Amino acid sequence: MNIAILASGGDGPGMNMFLYSLVKKLKKHKITLFEYGYKGLIEDKTCDFDLNYLKSQRTLGGISIKTSRCEKFQTLNGQEKALETLRKRKIDILFVLGGNGSLAGAKSIKGKGIKIVFVPCSIDNDVFPSDYAIGFDSACDRCKQYIYNVKDTMRSFDRVCIYEVMGRDHDAIANKVSKMVNADYTYTKNSTLQNCVDALKKTKTKAPQIVLQENVLDVKQFAQELQNELNREVKYCVVGYFQRGGKPTKLETKMAKKFAGACAKSVNTSTIYDLTFCQSDEKGEISLKIIE
Repeated sequence: MNIAILASGGDGPGMNMFLYSLVKKLKKHKITLFEYGYKGLIEDKTCDFDLNYLKSQRTLGGISIKTSRCEKFQTLNGQEKALETLRKRKIDILFVLGGNGSLAGAKSIKGKGIKIVFVPCSIDNDVFPSDYAIGFDSACDRCKQYIYNVKDTMRSFDRVCIYEVMGRDHDAIANKVSKMVNADYTYTKNSTLQNCVDALKKTKTKAPQIVLQENVLDVKQFAQELQNELNREVKYCVVGYFQRGGKPTKLETKMAKKFAGACAKSVNTSTIYDLTFCQSDEKGEISLKIIE
């Protein structure tokens, strides 16, 4: 069986472990690795990586076969070129690793003769219907490390500090990280400045911590407004890309292997249909679901 794999959109720790585990389990099949996601599929660009190389990359963050955003794939012309590549290479199953945008891309070529398996890989953990996306736990753990390192100096000066974390339009990272570091306030799209001020005035913490979801407000302006309201020094930090890289956590590694195992089992038992979604439930059990 001819199998192709690509990673589209954002990267995240654990994706390399998934890739290595899947290729290892499917080594009896012919594997084609497309680089730079849908862009590589359109341009027919592949990676000549063997299993030993993928093994050497498995504990690294990022994704070894590269990824990218591809506006051209959103057009009918781009989709048709991608399908031409798949047909020319006689691909039976295409594995797509990515987030919501990648899933939309997979849906756009559904029913065109190629079986597609979508694997949720997004630090934002916003890929429905899966309760977990590869990269999420590692991103939260990286945020926790960052905040723990910064809060020591904040305590020395009794400073308020705002930590802006990633998440795009989803608050999963902000909420989990807040619990992990026992933050004094979690500022998401449903929050208000007044609610935040009231909470900080009530806290007994001398150096309060605020975890802010990105894309909600301007963090610099927010810090200034808080400083004016509280009449005390307020600093801010943008965690940024620090949370995207690094070695995957133990849970991440475990989940990546479980996703790979479920995908490989479905290939070997011929239970993959077009379009199939690899998902995790709240107990961490992995299954494949057909998307209508």
